[in-house]
Amino acid sequence: MQTAADPQQPMQETKPLNPWLTIWVKPRTTIRYILNHKFLGFAFLLSILAGIGNTLDQASSRDVLDNMDLGLPLFLLGAVIFGAITGIIGWFLTSLVAWGVGKIFKGTATYKEMLLATAWANIPIIIALVLWVPDLMVMGEGAFQSDYVVGSFIGAVYIFFSVFVQIVLAGWYFFILIKAVSEAHRFSSWLGLCTLLIPGAVLTILFIPILLLAMF
Repeated sequence: MQTAADPQQPMQETKPLNPWLTIWVKPRTTIRYILNHKFLGFAFLLSILAGIGNTLDQASSRDVLDNMDLGLPLFLLGAVIFGAITGIIGWFLTSLVAWGVGKIFKGTATYKEMLLATAWANIPIIIALVLWVPDLMVMGEGAFQSDYVVGSFIGAVYIFFSVFVQIVLAGWYFFILIKAVSEAHRFSSWLGLCTLLIPGAVLTILFIPILLLAMF
């Protein structure tokens, strides 16, 4: 895990980096490099791909084809379009919240810097999206249905492996996101964690009374 001796000072890179490789083990150094050298345009593509990946994951967990008679090709087309739109919207909102909450802790990121940081933090989600290619080859429509039955031992092993990798990548994404927000704001990783957790805690506190009122 990488830590900064002085979180108020931006970390300086010493040579060109390949963010697709270095962000896994040197997230803060990589994000600082991105903030200094990358343009915002490519970040749109990263957010779109992440949105598509999240849409497929949500559709799979909810077994959406149990109640739809679309066929796999039409469903995937809709998922790509819907995922692209929600990916952009989610990117803007996540960046806005992280930028605004971080100001409470005297973070110094601009909104553009936060957009770049959160977009590139999506790399694990994009890698997970690539895994959908073999997933669909193995399971087809069954990936989005509750009654899918694994047809072979090899298929069962592959599905177990795929799920395991997805879980690891999800955890790695959150770790990188914490580091990305922290580096953009130029403060510690603990403050980065708080920046991401506080909005969820506030929403939970607000939601509980509404839920209780709805129950009685």
